[in-house]
Amino acid sequence: MGQSPDSNQPPVAYDDITPTRALAIKGGLWAITGAALRDVITGLTMLVLTRVLVPNDFGLVTITLVAQELITHVAPVGFQDALIQRSRLESADLDSAFWSILALSGVLAILVIALSPLIAAWFDQPILTALLIGITLASLVRAASTVPRALLNRRMDFRTLALARVTGLIGGSVCAITLALAGAGPWSLVARFAVLNGIAALVVWRVTGWRPGRQITRPALRHLWSFAPSVSIFVVLAYVIGHSDDQLIGYRLGPEALGYYAVAYGLMAWPVRDILGGMAGVIYPVFARIQDDPPRFQAAYLESLQLAALFAFPTLALIVITAPVLVPWLLGARWNPAVLTVQILAIGGLRESTAMLNGPVYRASGKPHLHTLFQVCGAACYLVAFWVGLDFGIEGVAFFYILTGALLQPVSWWLVLGVLHLSFWRWLRALLPVMLATALMTASSVIMLWVTRESWNLDRFTARLLAGAAGGTVYGVTIGFLTPALLRQLLKSACPKRYGGIVETQG
Repeated sequence: MGQSPDSNQPPVAYDDITPTRALAIKGGLWAITGAALRDVITGLTMLVLTRVLVPNDFGLVTITLVAQELITHVAPVGFQDALIQRSRLESADLDSAFWSILALSGVLAILVIALSPLIAAWFDQPILTALLIGITLASLVRAASTVPRALLNRRMDFRTLALARVTGLIGGSVCAITLALAGAGPWSLVARFAVLNGIAALVVWRVTGWRPGRQITRPALRHLWSFAPSVSIFVVLAYVIGHSDDQLIGYRLGPEALGYYAVAYGLMAWPVRDILGGMAGVIYPVFARIQDDPPRFQAAYLESLQLAALFAFPTLALIVITAPVLVPWLLGARWNPAVLTVQILAIGGLRESTAMLNGPVYRASGKPHLHTLFQVCGAACYLVAFWVGLDFGIEGVAFFYILTGALLQPVSWWLVLGVLHLSFWRWLRALLPVMLATALMTASSVIMLWVTRESWNLDRFTARLLAGAAGGTVYGVTIGFLTPALLRQLLKSACPKRYGGIVETQG
């Protein structure tokens, strides 16, 4: 494909920054804040809408979720990651990505619109035709803002991304509640999605100041299309693994068992998927900027791994210890059948928390295909594990899930450490202080629990509370003793004006 007359524009460099600890931690805090506000706004909105709309309205819009995901996430995510990964962006990269996303999302949108009458007939819901068309058009707005969002990621401007999302949520929620009260039914939910995407897109377009041109070149297209499909396939496989256990449990064990399992998984997912997943999104631009400096890349990975474990290990260990009290206290006594599943999944979360940075490593190194190949093998193994586990109830599904993850872990180590040119012993050495502190925390919690129940005759809730407090104290003291350098680095990042926050090159 040829270049336009304006193809001699200078490379785009205004979005390149020097990654710092301060920027990474600030970005992480904004990502966590944005996620928290999103959950609060969404929860409050759903509380209102569930009192106004009927279940059928939610069911109709739920049917459109696959179309939403295809157009807003699966199609553009690979191109967004390709732009973030690129060492140096030129105008041709941005323009080629924008028009590629628009073309691919447009083709998917036309396909969904063409199939919408058949889908409506399949579900015997004539209104689905119009709902699918509305959702599809709203999804295109989100897809069209992919390039500006990639630029904000490269700048590590997660404040703008969080505010764009929150502002869109507020506008969409107000619109949805207004239309629901006016009797718009499922269209109020479609309008919420459309307004959310529209406002968020306007914010990111305005802040970046970038506008698409016509510099579409073969080298840029070659890079984008060699990178993007692997990421998109990985997203689809992750979706299959993440939901196949739910579908199998619902099919074989029924909705009640699925409810217990879903709640148990959600408790494990909060520290691992929600918090550390946000951290992985923040650290990916950092890895991408330092991909050509192996010692610095290794040092940034190991430090990020330590920080992830520093939060996840004690949190998950405390969930295991306190689950018999935590679950009924948070959710009510009727959820007690989920306690053992919570504990099993939380144990598995320890391994998962060490793997949350694998995706950013593969993508930043320009090797997303390795992650995809691993996910292909993993998907087959997990499906078999889920099916075998069904014979033992939801606890069996949870057990075989974490067992399969443990069996696949050596392959995961081999791949990611090979990409980083990092030894396993150096990886393990980075985690040893946190592992030891977590082990001491767990032991002290168990001892305190036994003392409070057997010697002091305290009630179960108070005993678990004191055990958790004792364990947390032991953990904090142990970490302070074993890794004072890590705590000093956190202090530097928290006070960058005084201490500075550059990600140093370490051996």
